[in-house]
Amino acid sequence: MTYPLPCGKHQIVDLDADEEGNYLALLSHGEVWTPTFQVPLPYQFRFPLIRALDNTRFLIVEARSRLEPNGHIFDYAGTKLLSFEAGDGIADVLVQARQIVVSYFDEGVASDKKPSSDGLAVFDFTGQQRYGLNSSQSYFLLDCYALCKLGRDRVLAYTYTGFPLLELGLNDCQLRRQPTPADFEGAQALTTSHQNVVFYGSYQDKTSFFWWDRQKKVTRFGQWPAAPLRGIGDGKFLTFDAQSFTIIDAMELMREEVALKHKRL
Repeated sequence: MTYPLPCGKHQIVDLDADEEGNYLALLSHGEVWTPTFQVPLPYQFRFPLIRALDNTRFLIVEARSRLEPNGHIFDYAGTKLLSFEAGDGIADVLVQARQIVVSYFDEGVASDKKPSSDGLAVFDFTGQQRYGLNSSQSYFLLDCYALCKLGRDRVLAYTYTGFPLLELGLNDCQLRRQPTPADFEGAQALTTSHQNVVFYGSYQDKTSFFWWDRQKKVTRFGQWPAAPLRGIGDGKFLTFDAQSFTIIDAMELMREEVALKHKRL
């Protein structure tokens, strides 16, 4: 389903949304929009990512940063509450179990400067880092291709090198590393559906979805024009353009494709 934003000559710079379509958007003229209000921010951002923290605060992170703190927490009146160092070369940010999870691409990891060099870092809502993957594990994460929530207190990360799927518990910081099939090698997004995982794209197929039961079964299905997608759980992905956002129900696409095949038999 596509949701237009009546932002006129302005454009969406970044947007966060849940599976029900509740959104938080940062626009090109510096306003933050939600379905119920709009608030101006007296700040300029170059490569921002915006995420809701709870019903009173939101986060804006600059994906590229060299010298200054680049994680900023605001209230919904637009007041900056605090800033912290979130690292350089940020690939994605998500909020889960009242914690901020940040993933990094290879340039940030190779900087040899924390928190970027950790590959995957977890912060509390005061901006204090409480976990870093590369500092804590024998496995070395060079690049995080995709990140999503799992359940109430875990996250999944699809990582390079070797493309294992990492499952991190945010309460106990326990890490599970699982090999993945080559069917979707190089996938750029993933989401969860119960205990199953849906990947989007691969090195060989940029537009298909891949359902995986985390054991042996992989099903390729659907098509979506190559675009940046982000998994938001419940079998759904989020994407946006200059003046709208779309929630893609991958599991519904899969059900429709199966029903069509049965109808043709």
